[in-house]
Amino acid sequence: MHDGVTSPQQLALAISGLAGIVGWLLWPTVASWLAFLVGWLDTGRSVLAGRRSWWGLGLLRAGLYSTLLMFVFAGLLRAVGELRQVRVEAPVFTDMVTGLLVGMAIWGLYAVIVRVLRRDLRRARHERRFGSFRM
Repeated sequence: MHDGVTSPQQLALAISGLAGIVGWLLWPTVASWLAFLVGWLDTGRSVLAGRRSWWGLGLLRAGLYSTLLMFVFAGLLRAVGELRQVRVEAPVFTDMVTGLLVGMAIWGLYAVIVRVLRRDLRRARHERRFGSFRM
């Protein structure tokens, strides 16, 4: 296995890439925890839906996203530490912020595309089931 020191350019690319992955995972992690919190707050108040358990899939999804986010974030911090050892005054903040913003933007674009595709699929199913009732 290669035990040599990684070049500063490779570390800078790794930092921006890992920051992009952190940005990509940030939105679904926050959204899953918020959905879990709303489900937990709504368990006793939902009259029409009956008693739903809030321990199920929502907690599992939030926990998995959080674990994955922390794993990638730990790798990001390790890469930043190694770059700081190689170059004392390494400008890592701009690479991290840029990667984070790009990852968040890509996730937002992905979410919009998935939402549009789901809406189109629902509309196509509705039209197939009921047809057009024109008189």
